[in-house]
Amino acid sequence: MRPARRAAAVAVVRDGPQGPELLLRHRPGQTPLGVVGLPGGSLTDQDAEACTWYGPSPRAWARRLGMADLRSARQHVVAAVRELFEETGLLLVGEREGDVVMDPATPLWEEARTSLESEGFGLPAQLQRRGLGLRTDLLRPVGRWISPDFRHRRFDAVVFAAAVPAGQQATVRPARGRREEVAGLHAWVPAASLIEGPVALPGPPGWLGESGVVEACEVTAPPTLMLAHRLAEAGSAVAFLLGLADGAADRPLPRWRMAPAGEDAGRLWMRPTTD
Repeated sequence: MRPARRAAAVAVVRDGPQGPELLLRHRPGQTPLGVVGLPGGSLTDQDAEACTWYGPSPRAWARRLGMADLRSARQHVVAAVRELFEETGLLLVGEREGDVVMDPATPLWEEARTSLESEGFGLPAQLQRRGLGLRTDLLRPVGRWISPDFRHRRFDAVVFAAAVPAGQQATVRPARGRREEVAGLHAWVPAASLIEGPVALPGPPGWLGESGVVEACEVTAPPTLMLAHRLAEAGSAVAFLLGLADGAADRPLPRWRMAPAGEDAGRLWMRPTTD
């Protein structure tokens, strides 16, 4: 069994014509977050570097995430903001309290985004150079997903939630080194559609065959479907986010794992569980 790599992921939500929606992205190959899943990825050492914070402090985040190590708490929050920017172009930073970058889809910010993806300057260093700070108040902790022991690649990922900042929209970037492919295709998908049955999901043209739809459980990781259920039950993106904020400091962060759910014809079935 391989140890799980520490990671962070972000569920971006909004209200759509068919109810609340999740922003999902497609990844080529196998990943602990699913072929189609939430924006996110592994923590880096650069994520632990100091920068200006607007909102809850690293110490406050450590308490909320149940972590004694301030460095680890800082890494998870910074990684969530960084991965969200790398994979969707959404940027949770600003010049002061209550401020947010209005349009990060400029050549200057695209250069910064490319630098992050190529492991150049880390996000904290880039923000310090530009006189900006993290808007940590725009993130809400949701849970902690620990990949099954039997998976070849495993994550121990803190999952956050956020809304789209005012004046911003998600943008797609081509794959590194292979311009003919697209890595990071994304789409807004109604939470109810993910639960109810076969659904069209983001990805390269024709990847779902003639039908163009697939059962979400076949290509997503359990946290995506668990969040879809919670979002659909909330009825709106605002209600979902407010529910996460209400009394959040007093609640331990739930941990999601896979647990045996019985056997059938020699096969072991698993189900997500919370502890």
